[in-house]
Amino acid sequence: MITSTHVVTNALLARRWWRSEDHESFGSIKKALTKRPAWFIGGGLAPDVGLTLLTAGAALYFPRRRGMSLNDTMEYAFGKLFWEDKAWITVQNTLHSPVVLLAMYGAGRRLGSDRMQAFSLGCLLHTTMDIPVHHNDGPLVFFPLDWKTRINSPVSYYDRDHHGGIVSRIDIAFTVLGGLSLLKSWVDSRR
Repeated sequence: MITSTHVVTNALLARRWWRSEDHESFGSIKKALTKRPAWFIGGGLAPDVGLTLLTAGAALYFPRRRGMSLNDTMEYAFGKLFWEDKAWITVQNTLHSPVVLLAMYGAGRRLGSDRMQAFSLGCLLHTTMDIPVHHNDGPLVFFPLDWKTRINSPVSYYDRDHHGGIVSRIDIAFTVLGGLSLLKSWVDSRR
């Protein structure tokens, strides 16, 4: 999914939980989310930040230093580095890994950190949404214990050979409609 869909989804859920009368449902999860909605929303964004920065860095470095075209750079980045470079794999998968995120959530509970719990749950929702819409390039689900296992979905949010045309339209529509709903709520709260 596009990053903005993750952020909008997390924001919509945070708004719903924050407005909810029943703050005891889901125990510590609900408490963390209602006390720290910005951290939960940030968890929707954070897993994609590393790859975005690596991609931007590659787009600047390879054309200038190696004389590669931007198209060749992107092919190299996503045809080789994404799959084989340990730094790229680590950056891409650390905040997408259910293993890492569940450990982070557990540490947050143990330490009494609502921020860490909310952030890890926001990242975990991001990953849960990514897995079904990545044909063969989804998160490494057991990273860092296993550097190979991905769940291969028959659907992709961008690859037209795997329903990307349909899924990308749904993705964008959800982002736009959810964003408008959030904007309306914000405007209404200002009145």
